[in-house]
Amino acid sequence: MSGFSLITDQDIIKGFCTDSSNYPGHAEALIRPKSTAEVSEILKEANSKKIPVTAIGNRSSLTGSAAAEGGWILDTSQMTKIIEINQGEKFALAEPGMMLSDFKKTILDEGLFYAPDPTSEKECFFGGSIATNASGSRTFKYGSTKKYVRALEVVLASGEILNIRRLNIEKNTFGYLPFQNMVDIFVGSEGTLGIITKAEVELLVKPENFFGGMAFFKTLSECLDFVVNVRKNLINQTPTITPRAVELFDHLGLDIIRPDSPFKIPANAKAAIFFEQEYTSDSNNGCEALLNNWLSFLESNKALVDDTIIAEQAKQQEELRRLRHKVPSSLFEEGGKYTKEGGGKISTDWSVPINRIHEIIDFAKKLKEEARIEDPVIYGHIGNGHPHYNFISKNAEQKKQILEVVHKTCKRVITLGGTIAAEHGIGKIKKDFMKYQYPESIIKSMKSLKQSLDPNNILAPGNIF
Repeated sequence: MSGFSLITDQDIIKGFCTDSSNYPGHAEALIRPKSTAEVSEILKEANSKKIPVTAIGNRSSLTGSAAAEGGWILDTSQMTKIIEINQGEKFALAEPGMMLSDFKKTILDEGLFYAPDPTSEKECFFGGSIATNASGSRTFKYGSTKKYVRALEVVLASGEILNIRRLNIEKNTFGYLPFQNMVDIFVGSEGTLGIITKAEVELLVKPENFFGGMAFFKTLSECLDFVVNVRKNLINQTPTITPRAVELFDHLGLDIIRPDSPFKIPANAKAAIFFEQEYTSDSNNGCEALLNNWLSFLESNKALVDDTIIAEQAKQQEELRRLRHKVPSSLFEEGGKYTKEGGGKISTDWSVPINRIHEIIDFAKKLKEEARIEDPVIYGHIGNGHPHYNFISKNAEQKKQILEVVHKTCKRVITLGGTIAAEHGIGKIKKDFMKYQYPESIIKSMKSLKQSLDPNNILAPGNIF
């Protein structure tokens, strides 16, 4: 007799069958384990009966990765403990089911800082952010989630509990490079190789202070020039500005935030950059010195410098971040109006080297004009060469036209040395793009790894492959 209970009421299960992508899912049962031991027991039974198991967090995925294709849904929301916060060695050990924003606040209250900041941090779980290698605006300075994961406890499809730790050494030639740090195999694996039940992550010293801002430009091209020059500036031995976030709003993004903005957004602005800059009490890196550096740098890069918004107070900073987050939330709402007609929101996640950003944006614009589809809203992590294109299709025919443009754009992204999925993962929606990113032999190798760890293919079937 199993020690766990299955919820089989379809009225309850239906509320857990899809994610933010609105990809349709279905399942026969829902399970809510409270411990690693329970997860192990669940997977042992599921594996013996070849029952699919899709692990979910708060279902904020944009790729359908949390939408089950039958079998059991394993909900991690009951596993919410922060087991340890180690001040001396600067790490935290926690279970996967805590809201990421709550986890980060707890860390901040201890005088430490967990750097990853996906836009969905108030809607995603700690474990889900690791399973997707999430990133956000501050990735510009701090990098993605993978960089901070020191150790994982993972339950394999067989029920085996695996404890793996990132090696803290400078040299290693033992085995194939991707396997030398096993942690990296599970980070971003979207629940296909194992279920993360504990994670130890690196913490940083809490930044002393920062100011936020928004700078405006007359054209998107001038805005992109500014971003390229920010990256060039950082190569200098003594860069004049050192932002931790560099985020884009195109003219349509500005139209979304303008009606609800407590700040004045100039009517002639066709693009803007949201930025954050950390500073210390040291006079050379203090607030006044860095503000002057920013204004000088903006002026030399054709910004509408007199209209620049600077947010030094916490309330102002939160307002700027709210406006940044309003763009995707508004687009989700708009796209949701057309799902019944076969349409909806279609977003891209590609990224290119920053020196190719003009080229890919010009290429995408030409494709859009040739296809005679409506302009996408372009916003997001431009500092990393990673703008999100968001199209709204009102029916199935429009969706088909838009997807043709997206596929052509993604093929070009690869030729420019970029990636098709920079932060959202692959899930079920972007599987067809795999063939552009990797040759068939490499895809087969990845499938072989999946087969060796999950021979019955019970874990998150439909994700990635």
